[in-house]
Amino acid sequence: MKFFTALYPPQHVIDELDAVLDRSLDVEWTKPEKWHITLCFHGETADEERFKALEGHEVPEIRLQNFGDFRGRVLWAGIHGDLNQLARAAGANDNWWAHLTVAYGYQGQPMPEFLGSPWQPTEAVLVSSVDGVHTPVARVGLRTSARH
Repeated sequence: MKFFTALYPPQHVIDELDAVLDRSLDVEWTKPEKWHITLCFHGETADEERFKALEGHEVPEIRLQNFGDFRGRVLWAGIHGDLNQLARAAGANDNWWAHLTVAYGYQGQPMPEFLGSPWQPTEAVLVSSVDGVHTPVARVGLRTSARH
């Protein structure tokens, strides 16, 4: 079992991203219901006190924007908006990069320009992952411009 802290996009953001992906590409697409932004990988155990301390942490407005890849194999949607402070508070290290993984086995196929609708995550989720099955373990509310 491995743990991570994640932000899940709202359904309209998932729908926008899904609509621009060319499903005919020969890649292993991740499932939209699993799409998330990982703030921090915890490994085999989670620092639950650190996770709980995220409660009420301020979060900026963000958008999904364009695409990139890791090692020429992992395709991701980029994040427009600064999540660095929130990720560091969750425990991320200096190698952390804000992204949402959409496919594996990517080989440089052209991707469209993309700018999704703005949104503010209202919660962070502590997730356990076992054999690719993601299970929410805990949730904390985040402070948005609408929740002061």
